[in-house]
Amino acid sequence: MTAFKGVDFDVVIAGGGLAGLCLAIQLRQARPEASVLVLERERSPIPLSAHKVGESSVEVGAYYFAQVLGLHKYLESEQLEKLGLRYFYGGRPAIQDEPEFGVERFLPAKSYQLNRGSLEEHLREVAVEAGAGLEQGVRVEAIELGRDGEPHRVSVQRDADADGDTHVPTAGAEPAPRSISCRWVVDATGRHRLLQRKLGLGKQYSKKHNAVWFRLDGRLDIDAVIGAEHRDWHERVSGPRWHSTNHFMFDGGWVWAIPLAPHHTSVGIVTRDEMHPITGFNRIGKAVDFVTGRVPDFGPAMASMNVLDFKVLRNYSHSSQQTLSPDRWACVGDAGVFADPYYSVGSNLIGYANSFVTEMIGRDLEGRLDPAYVAYANKWFLSLAEGLTQNIQSSYPFHGNAMVMSLKTVWDYYVGWAFSDPQFYGKTFLDAAASTTLSALGAHAVATQGAVVKLLQDWADTYRGRFEFDFIDYYDDLPTLARLFRQNLPTDQPPTFADVLRSIRDGLERIEELAHVIFYLAIEDARPDLLAPLRSRGWLNVSALSLDPDRWEKDGLFAPQSRPRPERLAELEAEMRRLYRVRADR
Repeated sequence: MTAFKGVDFDVVIAGGGLAGLCLAIQLRQARPEASVLVLERERSPIPLSAHKVGESSVEVGAYYFAQVLGLHKYLESEQLEKLGLRYFYGGRPAIQDEPEFGVERFLPAKSYQLNRGSLEEHLREVAVEAGAGLEQGVRVEAIELGRDGEPHRVSVQRDADADGDTHVPTAGAEPAPRSISCRWVVDATGRHRLLQRKLGLGKQYSKKHNAVWFRLDGRLDIDAVIGAEHRDWHERVSGPRWHSTNHFMFDGGWVWAIPLAPHHTSVGIVTRDEMHPITGFNRIGKAVDFVTGRVPDFGPAMASMNVLDFKVLRNYSHSSQQTLSPDRWACVGDAGVFADPYYSVGSNLIGYANSFVTEMIGRDLEGRLDPAYVAYANKWFLSLAEGLTQNIQSSYPFHGNAMVMSLKTVWDYYVGWAFSDPQFYGKTFLDAAASTTLSALGAHAVATQGAVVKLLQDWADTYRGRFEFDFIDYYDDLPTLARLFRQNLPTDQPPTFADVLRSIRDGLERIEELAHVIFYLAIEDARPDLLAPLRSRGWLNVSALSLDPDRWEKDGLFAPQSRPRPERLAELEAEMRRLYRVRADR
C-alpha cells in the first residue's frame, strides 16, 4: 500500500549506498505510512574493504548516525571511535619533530571511523527491518520526471554483472527494463549524478583538486612507527593516535591515514592540481612513493602490507544549481554535492540533506508542501556545502605553515561548534523562520569570516616565523572552545529555539573576540611596529581586518559593530598565547 494513490511506491531511492540507505531508514522511521523502495546495483555481501568515499565522520555526522537513525549500539560495537582530527605540519624528516595539533583523549561527543563495507551491509538490514523495500542487482537506466503532478517513472534493468553471473544470454533473452512509478524520486547514485547530469545542474569549483587513496591490509599505526625512546612524544597523547584521522600537511595538499575496523588502514593523497599535479601519484607505485616521501616513517611499515585497492578521483569537489525540488525530486550524497574531505564533513551533509528531504516528503504527505520552503531549503543547504568547500580550499597553498594553519583550524572549529552544529542538534535549520532569525544574527560573522580568511592568506604569504609550538590540544588547551563544544552537545531533552538562540549569541561573541586575537598575532609577526598603536585604538570592527594599514580607516576598522568586551578579550588572548612561544631567533 502507498500513501499516495496511483503509484507503485511513494518514494524510490536510486542508489543504496550510505546516503540512500540512511534516507530510507530516516523516512520509514519518521513516516511509516510511506512506502519506500531502494534500488542498488551491488549485491550483498558487500566486501569488508569496500572502497568508498567517506570513512571519517565528525560530531554532527556521528550524531546523525547514532541518534537520528538509532545506530549507536552498532557503531560502538562494530566501528572505531575516532580520536578527533589530528594534523602534523612542516614536512620534517621525522613525525615526532613536527608540530602536532590534535586531542590527547577522546572527546565527550562521539565520532567514528567507518568501514563502509560493513556499515552499509548493516544499513541494508536496518532499512529492510524498518519496512523499506530493497532490490539488489539492479541498474537504474533512466529517471523520467512527471509533469504537472504526474508520477515519476524509474526505469531499472536486472544487472547480470552485479550478480556475478557470467552466463551469456541468447539473442533477445535480456528482459526489457522495468518501469516503476513513484510520487517522489531521490537520486543517490553517487558520482553518476543521474538527475544532475540529466537536468544540467552541475557546478564545479574554480580550483581543481584531486585525490587518490588505497587500503592497506593491516594497521599503519603512527605510534608504532615512532621509537620508544621518544618518550615525551608518546606520553603527550594518552589515546591511540591510530584512531585519529591523521593529516600530514604540506603546502598544496595533505596525506591522510585513517583506521578501519577491524585491521585495515585507509591512506590517501589530496592536492591542489596546480601545485601537485595528479600525474605524480596516479598509479599505486607512485602514490606509495609520494606518501613515503612526505611521511618517511611510514616507509618500512607500508612495505610489509598488502594493498587491497586503489582509486583515483580527479577534480573531486562539485556542487549543483539545485538539489531539492518542489516537483518532488531530490539529490542526496555525492549525487548532489561533494565537499572537500579535509574536515570530514561528508556525513554532516548527508544528515542535513536527508533531513530536508524527510521534512519535504512529510509536508507533501500532509498536503502542505510549499515551493517557498523548498527554495529556502535548497539555498540553505547549498550555501552550507559550498561555503565549507570554499573555506577549506582557501588554505591549501599554506597547509605546511604550522602557525597560520593552527589558527585557521581553531577559527574554523569556533565557527562550526558555535554556529553550525547547534542548528543541527536543535533542528532549527528545518524551520525557515527560525533559520532566518539566526542568519540575520550571524550576518556580521559571515563578513568577519571573509575578512579572517583573507587575513590568514595574506599573513601566510608574508610570514616571518615569529611563533612556534610543539603540540596543541584543541580541547584541553582551549577551554573557551571546549566550553562552546560542551554547551551545544545534545542532551536527553532536545534544545528549544531559545536555547539555540542563546548559545549562538554567546558563540558569535566568542568568534568576534577570537578574530581580534588572530589579528593581533598576525600584526605582531608581520608588522610589529604597528601593534602598540593598533591596540591603543581599542575595540575593532573585525569585518574590516587586513594587513594593509592604508585600508584600515577607509574600511572602517576603527568603527566597532558591537559593544567592547575588553576583559573577555584579554582572557582569550592569554589563553591563545599560551599555545605558542616566540622563537628564540626572532
